[in-house]
Amino acid sequence: MAIPGLAALGRWRVQSAFCQSIRLLSAVGVSGVAAWLINLQEPGWALITSVIVTQNSITDTISKGRDQLVGTLIGATVSVVPITLMMFLHWPLWGAFALAFVPLVVLVSFKPEARMGIVTLMIAILFPTDDSPYMRPVERVIAIIIGVSASTLVTYVVLHEQARRDAFRNAAMTVRQILAMLQKARAGNVEWSVIQDMNDECAASLRLVHGALEEARREHWVPLEERDPMLARLPQGLRQLQMDALVVARAMLSLPDSGVALPAQSAASLRAGMLRGFQWIIQRCESEAVARTGEDNRIAAEVIAALPSATGTSDPIIRFVVGILLTDLRHLIQLLGDDDADRAVKSRYWSGWAALFSRHGKAS
Repeated sequence: MAIPGLAALGRWRVQSAFCQSIRLLSAVGVSGVAAWLINLQEPGWALITSVIVTQNSITDTISKGRDQLVGTLIGATVSVVPITLMMFLHWPLWGAFALAFVPLVVLVSFKPEARMGIVTLMIAILFPTDDSPYMRPVERVIAIIIGVSASTLVTYVVLHEQARRDAFRNAAMTVRQILAMLQKARAGNVEWSVIQDMNDECAASLRLVHGALEEARREHWVPLEERDPMLARLPQGLRQLQMDALVVARAMLSLPDSGVALPAQSAASLRAGMLRGFQWIIQRCESEAVARTGEDNRIAAEVIAALPSATGTSDPIIRFVVGILLTDLRHLIQLLGDDDADRAVKSRYWSGWAALFSRHGKAS
């Protein structure tokens, strides 16, 4: 028996692993070429840094690169003290090393992100070199700068739309959980605490969508609302759908017989129409998680037209809350049905012309 979404999840994992492999290879290649061009004495440190810094997301890459760079600069600065003591005052190696090592350990205890300073200090003091001792920390800093720069550049340029795919993949998961919560409430014989737990799972998935959305905002200098309006408005639509589903579930469980919460003759048609709408949203999000394809809005219009009306339900509370749910369901389907890729391009095109004419008018 096939598990819903399992195939899509498998494709996402394969695609994510492939993209990360390409990014790692590109980062190592760029840092290696840069180290070779400047004739770095120990290019291996640049390559190692690029492997450590290159992450699946821009946010994680920048954070890791910042920690590497700051820690290295601290370690390189501190290493000047024991090097000077050994060269000019003839201090013993371990005495000079301990003098710098102990305060650095205390600093790292308060600021764990600076732990690379200890590594840099050890490399600068404990590893012998034929060149000037002061060149060891300098080369270490240069190698880190090369590795961090290569990783950051590659993460921005090479296959960088992972955040968008993550957002839609988690959106599909959220909608699937919302649908499961509604079906659980309709079946009856369930405690409200169970529905609350399912709603918490929906909220957790929705937080992942918000996190991916913020990551997508950093992937490009063009505002997300201009280059991908569908993604920018997606979390709001999902949030509204989640709140509606929770209210509907509460209303159904509050009836004397929740199993017949929709006693009208069109109850089966209502459930079938809503199910089709939810399933279309899930499929649409999963397809966008693979590639940005756009969608013919005529398909979305057909799904919206197939959605039933809640006017035939006998209970006024159910009729009201289901009506709100259907309204927000239509809005989300319409949002996902728009081919906003073309719309975003046209928007930027006309905005560019408007700005040009505006500058021309001011010049005149």
